[in-house]
Amino acid sequence: MGEIYYKVINQEYSKKISECSSGIIVKVKDKPILKVEIPDLTLKEEKLFESALEELTHSGLDLKGKGDIYFFLKNYCIENLILLGKESREKILLLLEWETIRESILTPLLKDPDFEEIVINGANKPIMVYHRIFGWLASNCYFTQDQKIKTILNKMASELGRQLSYSNPILDTVLSDGSRLNASMDPIAFSGINATIRKFKASPLTPKNIIELKTINEEAMSFLWLALQTSSSILVCGNTGSGKTTTLNSLFCFLPQNERIIVVEETPEIVLPQEHKVKLNTSQHIGVGLEKLIENTFRMRPDRVIVGEVRTPEECKGFVNTMLAGQAKGSYATFHAESAKEALQRMKSLGVEKESLCSIDLIIVQKRIQRIRPNGNRKEERKVTEICEIDKSGTVRELFSLDSSQKRLIFKNDSKRIKEKVMQTFLVNQNEYKKLLLNRKNCLSKINSNTDFKSFFATAEANL
Repeated sequence: MGEIYYKVINQEYSKKISECSSGIIVKVKDKPILKVEIPDLTLKEEKLFESALEELTHSGLDLKGKGDIYFFLKNYCIENLILLGKESREKILLLLEWETIRESILTPLLKDPDFEEIVINGANKPIMVYHRIFGWLASNCYFTQDQKIKTILNKMASELGRQLSYSNPILDTVLSDGSRLNASMDPIAFSGINATIRKFKASPLTPKNIIELKTINEEAMSFLWLALQTSSSILVCGNTGSGKTTTLNSLFCFLPQNERIIVVEETPEIVLPQEHKVKLNTSQHIGVGLEKLIENTFRMRPDRVIVGEVRTPEECKGFVNTMLAGQAKGSYATFHAESAKEALQRMKSLGVEKESLCSIDLIIVQKRIQRIRPNGNRKEERKVTEICEIDKSGTVRELFSLDSSQKRLIFKNDSKRIKEKVMQTFLVNQNEYKKLLLNRKNCLSKINSNTDFKSFFATAEANL
């Protein structure tokens, strides 16, 4: 018989919390659980599925899609004198597709837009997902064999020529859809084979979405809109999983259509609505790191340079050099730091000279904050906690700050550096500068929340 090597637990639950495309989120003993919807087979259907899977696996057929599996199952039933009803046929077809050309029980999870991460912590342990609203959730399904996990991971990475093995126990690669796969196994993973899949968003969040999620308010976003239209460089900082890249990506809706944009990344996460762009990715296998790609942008006549995330001393210096060289109207990157002051201190510790830090115009700090309610329910929020500008002496000037008691971003100080750039760019005085801010704030309030990324960009472009 064909072995599937996974289990699905049909738990009794006390309350249904929410729905998602892969199933439902329920409460089991006061704990939220993801109940994945996987076809429930009768004993007779299960035996048929297992025997059909075994024959299909060893058939040597070149399976291109669901149609090939349909014809196989049809012929299999004819040859074995099996009469299969429509409902049974559809269930078995789906599971055969998952097991042969898809990713087994990971398939519905990988397709679910509500999940940011999918995690396998080894055999006989629940597959975990990170839900964009509910945070970490254990699912009701798990793999029963390490070899099954390894086979699926290698299948996912096979198109890229990467494999997880005893001699190559770490797999870190970008999948064909842009998602990031990181996995490890024996001899370095003592707790067993594991994998983390960070999903790629084909349709990024817009500035309107970021506002509606209460990560930032319209006033601050209007200010950033103007800043993006000038020659201002921006660093977005925060802790792991705070949504730095998501927020930075949304801001690119404000960049002009006719400018040449160069993107250099280790993991392809940046999505741009502009057409005049070049995207470059690192390749450690041939020794091309982020610092080399940043250096290469000097020869590409960019209007804007976007660096995914800077971590090492070489990357930090490379990012700052793009601004010091004045080769672009603005450079943008993300960085790990808990505040604007800490960001500057960390960059200094990584070898960036103090005098060079003033090349950064704005620092946006965003954090992942956990809220625990009186009933014990936990919820994670992503909030912009600071927007600061850096003056020519390298001093931090706080423009917006999160008020913890009011749980909202409040205006602290008027901008000097960015305001001056806006006034020079748009040829306006201080009163007209305020009108520009108000115009963008009104525009943001009128844009429909369902407006997609490219449509938002078109609206922003029309309101230059």
